[in-house]
Amino acid sequence: MALLLPLSRSSSSSVRKMKAKESNYDPNIHRLPWYGGCVLLALVALCGTVSYWSFFYLPPALTAADLARQPLAFNGARAWDTLTQLDALGPKTTGSRANEVRAVEVLEREFSLINASHHPAQQVLYEKQIVSGQYGINFFGSQMTSVYRRVQNLIVKLVGAEDRHALMLNCHFDSVASSPGASDDCGSCAVMLEILRVLSRAPERNRHSIVFLFNGAEETPLQASHGFITGHRWAREVRAFLNLESAGSGGKELLFQSGPQHPWLIEAYSRAVRHPFGQAIGEEIFQSGLIPSDTDFRIFRDFGHVPGLDFAHIFNGYRYHTRYDSVQFLSPAVLQRTGDNILSMVRLLANGNQLANGDDGRSEGSMVFFDFLGLFFISYTAIEGTVLNIVVSIAGLVVGCWSVLAVVGWSNWRSMGREMLHGFVATLVGSGAGIGLNLATAYGMDRIVDRSMSWYSSCWLIVGLYCVPVMMLLFIAHREFHRLFSKSKTVLSLTLTVQARIVGVFLFWALLTIGATVYGLRSAYVTAIMLTLVLFSMTLTALLKLQSFPGGYWLIIHLLVHSVALLWTTQFYHIFTNIFIPITGRSGANDNPDLIIGIVAAACTIFTTSFLVPLVNLLRKPYRTIGTLFVLFLAALALGTVSSFGFPYTGPGPSPSDAPKVQRILVQHTVRQFYEPNSTQTLRSADAGYLFRLWDRHNERTVRDMLEKQSPGKGTSALEPTELPECKREVFCGMPGSAIRFTSLWSPQSNRPNTPDMVKLSLDRWEIVRRNANGSSIKLTISLNGSFQSTILVRPRRNVRLTGWNLTPEVPVKLAAAGHNAYFLLITHGLAGEPVPLILDLETDRKSDTVEPLVDISVTSNFWEYHEHFTEEFSRFVASFPSWAHVVPSVTVVNVYTF
Repeated sequence: MALLLPLSRSSSSSVRKMKAKESNYDPNIHRLPWYGGCVLLALVALCGTVSYWSFFYLPPALTAADLARQPLAFNGARAWDTLTQLDALGPKTTGSRANEVRAVEVLEREFSLINASHHPAQQVLYEKQIVSGQYGINFFGSQMTSVYRRVQNLIVKLVGAEDRHALMLNCHFDSVASSPGASDDCGSCAVMLEILRVLSRAPERNRHSIVFLFNGAEETPLQASHGFITGHRWAREVRAFLNLESAGSGGKELLFQSGPQHPWLIEAYSRAVRHPFGQAIGEEIFQSGLIPSDTDFRIFRDFGHVPGLDFAHIFNGYRYHTRYDSVQFLSPAVLQRTGDNILSMVRLLANGNQLANGDDGRSEGSMVFFDFLGLFFISYTAIEGTVLNIVVSIAGLVVGCWSVLAVVGWSNWRSMGREMLHGFVATLVGSGAGIGLNLATAYGMDRIVDRSMSWYSSCWLIVGLYCVPVMMLLFIAHREFHRLFSKSKTVLSLTLTVQARIVGVFLFWALLTIGATVYGLRSAYVTAIMLTLVLFSMTLTALLKLQSFPGGYWLIIHLLVHSVALLWTTQFYHIFTNIFIPITGRSGANDNPDLIIGIVAAACTIFTTSFLVPLVNLLRKPYRTIGTLFVLFLAALALGTVSSFGFPYTGPGPSPSDAPKVQRILVQHTVRQFYEPNSTQTLRSADAGYLFRLWDRHNERTVRDMLEKQSPGKGTSALEPTELPECKREVFCGMPGSAIRFTSLWSPQSNRPNTPDMVKLSLDRWEIVRRNANGSSIKLTISLNGSFQSTILVRPRRNVRLTGWNLTPEVPVKLAAAGHNAYFLLITHGLAGEPVPLILDLETDRKSDTVEPLVDISVTSNFWEYHEHFTEEFSRFVASFPSWAHVVPSVTVVNVYTF
């Protein structure tokens, strides 16, 4: 008995420990009722609604009644009055009377009123710059030489007490054809005028001068800003700039580009701005080329080497560059918010040390910056971001494992690791399956049922079509991994198992965060902030020892903290959809836009819900929640395919609040004239037709339907320009360069446009510089006569090289598209001027007695706002399009010469 007694005590102790561990496992403990899944979905919807509300909220504008009470505050009503004057002028293309005369008159009248009312302590200077120049630029993958003649800049300088350094504000008052440009960019000019008005009435001068640049040729693109930054004497004083732009129509202004380098600019924004809205991820997306747009920021940065901040309104991109970008769809609150923020920035920079010290050591380093629902703004250096991302990723894994193992013992690390791996793999599999299903849905919507872009006007359909199925497959993956791989006997209770799976999800995002950080993406902060919040939740649970508390308080903490995370994550869904949905309406006809939206929606859904998905294993009947999601997916699929909700476009409604979401149609009534070799007068052939630029997936169908309606048989005879027989011999098929660079459609027509004026080419001189048996050097001197917007294509023939010209110091790279290549020139005239000389230095390896042509030159004249030149037939055709189509008509002349 003496020997058996100790053995009995040891055995009973082991049994007690085993029972204690087994007591952690209970398949029913803390299980939620089946409708708990609906509660989780409701939580996501609630947080998404709150972030959506904060996304669109604008403070009310000050009115005329507030002027006496707040004389030195930005007044949105007064800025609105200026905007309505500019909007009333209609489209203001560079070179048009509306832009070069009437818009200038409106702005100069405002300058006169400001000068008459400024405080005696202030000095306000005004200059009009009429400037010409040229430069080479790569614009969205196309190398071109940009030439501008007599474009206008209106420049006001508010002289500072120390008139050595200056801050510059920039806007442009020109617009694209058929658009009044209320948001892009007359609203910014109205904001700048009000800021100038307020500052000019202050009783004390600012320390530094402020230059207000109102440029008249941005849409051409980016030409007037080049003329200022490279040619005006005040440009040498500029140490920083604020560029005010728009890629939408109203809403908040997004800070989306900074620097380059110069972190003090972001620090100044953080200190000054009352209503922050800025995301570093926007900068990386914009500079990647995913967004088909550019701003004057590029010119000031690359040609002036000046640091700055780039702001743009991004909401309602449907109206961007359409006739609906008007005051009818804006409000003074838009101007008030932008004006409050920019005025605060201007006051801080114009009176601080930053401009004078901008070239010190603080000029190096990129910044990570972001706001949280507009409540506060955070910024730190990219190096600090790298450290933060890695520390948070590792710390979360350590704390998550410690939280679970502190309950069951560190000796059970294999169980913990197994469940964490299950969570990681389930998230990986569910994410892959969700993206795969979205790609399949996108393919089916486009190729099978022919309903791509069904969400374009009904953007809520994206949630049902592309968000819900991803969430459903994430739920299924986590549920099936739990059912198939969970052991019946384990030291981990159900709650601890779920927490271990959440750590597995953390591992998934930690690897992505570290990978993005190592790759050098500052936008890794987006996931790092979410991981920080989850780390806080796990730390709080572990410190309070609530991991296995019978009341399930760990779940309450997880949901409360994750509600904040949901506010953070859902705002990116709103940002991305607001940016990318309207872009699909102008991104071209070749790519299926549902693929883009499906991937974006899948990424946002995984990002938003992945830390909630493991909770599916706490539900008593989880497939009821999964079934609910499946029904929602089927309902959205039905609405998108067989109902009117799936039609992509809407026209203007009965009230101004019914904002249209239109299809863009660009149609050029084009005449093509081919001249005899070495002649600029004698035609060898000519024809005419309608040239359509296909902006979106459904443009071609609309165009063919309208052609068929106008003349039966015309719709079927329309063809791509590259299918024309002359493509084998003529430079760029005898078409404007854009017809080959972008997806286009050509419809031959018997009626020719009225073309009383055009850009004509004349050969002034043909000079043989050198001739020998091995070849020749020839100089061609050409004049381009006519002050209209035009493009030039120069294609040397075989064995001929362009070795130099008079436009740029070096000959640029050729523009290449669809097997064609040529040197591409864009020429813009503001005010009418002298002919543009073009001198070509050519070298050929041909023998001296060869008489073959050396070069082909195609000159395209564009008449964007010359409706008086439209024929009656063309006007009827344009008017026949449905109300949901935004038609931009023009007259185009293509002259092809050979020398």
